[in-house]
Amino acid sequence: MKKILYLSSLLILINSVICHAQTCDSLLLESITNPGPFTVSSYDESSGILNGVDYSGATIYYPDNYPSNSLPSIVLVPGFMNTESTIQNWGPFLASHGIITMTIGTNTLVDTHTERRDALVDAVNSLKSENQRLQSPLYTKMDTSLFAVGGFSKGGGGAQLTPLIMPSIKAVVALYPWLDSPTTSDLNHSVPVIIISGQIDAIAPPSTHADVHYALTPSTTDKLKYEVAFASHDPLSGPNGGGGDIGIKVFSWLQNYLLEDSCYCPIIVSSVNSASSYITNAVCASTTSTNNQLSQQSYKKQLHKVTDVLGRESKKIKNATLFYIYNDGTVEKKLIIE
Repeated sequence: MKKILYLSSLLILINSVICHAQTCDSLLLESITNPGPFTVSSYDESSGILNGVDYSGATIYYPDNYPSNSLPSIVLVPGFMNTESTIQNWGPFLASHGIITMTIGTNTLVDTHTERRDALVDAVNSLKSENQRLQSPLYTKMDTSLFAVGGFSKGGGGAQLTPLIMPSIKAVVALYPWLDSPTTSDLNHSVPVIIISGQIDAIAPPSTHADVHYALTPSTTDKLKYEVAFASHDPLSGPNGGGGDIGIKVFSWLQNYLLEDSCYCPIIVSSVNSASSYITNAVCASTTSTNNQLSQQSYKKQLHKVTDVLGRESKKIKNATLFYIYNDGTVEKKLIIE
């Protein structure tokens, strides 16, 4: 009976992905590569980018051969005692997949999370102005309604605070986020947020930071918490973290919420072997297929597989820590003692 249930849930998951793919031109997980399909160029403030008062230094990465003049954008800010260079690996990755990426520095290395929030807001406005600057490589190439923000550590905390003063942004990327004793009112926003954390992060331990971020973000807001197994407080791995899974999840989150491309939703709700914890309240909506309807019941919570702490598929055994991965993307850590 257990085998039948397992196969049933696996077939449900496979069937939902296949049906969904019938309406998505050519998207497969394998298509999210590093780098992506577009060549990338970059320029900095020496080329005329507006120098905002709330941040210091900026670099803009953009795709050269993007097929339309409606580019979406994201602005990223680094963490405490980190320079802009620590987050710049996101620029070539996201731009090669068609998302303008602006990385910024802070006025001081010890700027608070609220100052980093203000830096993000200032930088978003600076980047928007590139669409109207005649000398800009991005002149008339941007969709200035499609913006996301993100950051690492205190920058991730600042990104989580940004929707309260800039509700027009479409998505938040909080990388190993740090906030000092956040409250419900701090995170009471409706902007979809992906939270990346490290299982052994000693600077921003998930239990006092990322987990709290997820819990305090309203249940009505789409949110995802992906804790990377055995990862520490790590800005330098960037999209390559988790064996590349971090880049895949962040990019898919941006595609789904920044560009409203639901083809990426199945990737968002599915956990990965690199996760020590993975939970989301995102639900993939019904999608028209050849039979004209894919029911949401395809995502009814079912056990997908069981893995050990190293991500290897395992049987349900006692006296061992195991991760139960469900087809809605949630993960339960269990230790059954005999």
